[in-house]
Amino acid sequence: MSPFDSQQAHIAMGMTAEARSNPDYFLLLVGNYILGGGFVSRLTSEVREKRGLAYSVFSYFAPGKENGIFQAGLQTTSDQASLALDVMSSTISQFIADGPTPSELEAAKGNLINGYPLRIDNNRKLLDNVSSIVWNDLSLDTMDVWTKKVEAVTLEQVKVVFQKYLAMDRMKIVVLGAKNK
Repeated sequence: MSPFDSQQAHIAMGMTAEARSNPDYFLLLVGNYILGGGFVSRLTSEVREKRGLAYSVFSYFAPGKENGIFQAGLQTTSDQASLALDVMSSTISQFIADGPTPSELEAAKGNLINGYPLRIDNNRKLLDNVSSIVWNDLSLDTMDVWTKKVEAVTLEQVKVVFQKYLAMDRMKIVVLGAKNK
């Protein structure tokens, strides 16, 4: 960490990830929803609810045409930055090692499937989805099979793809605003 005088510390962690056209996309989508993509995520539970280190903590995959990124982040008080980074790192590391629980998986799939209509509920969102399908050379039935692909995700698949694509020793970490004392 480099010192930067600020009351808040912004922490970002990430690495390169897979292209949207990768067949493992839906496994990563569901797994990340459990890890840090939803308000009831593992990161929110560990960082916010159990320890009160940040109001908001997140992770996401931003897949692109050729590759993409995985990113996790939070904002906390400068004096809690080291602890918050440790908790975020250990939570991600544990998720990579162990994967989700059965109840986490079922809740994530239910939330994603039930929330799918909100991803396409206006012309702008439809256009964004169609543009993504064309840009990423996806199958034209992508929107028709989206919920079926989410529903088909298993615990073992999530664990395998997170171990395949993410590694804590390859994560790049940036902390801005924490002052070493």
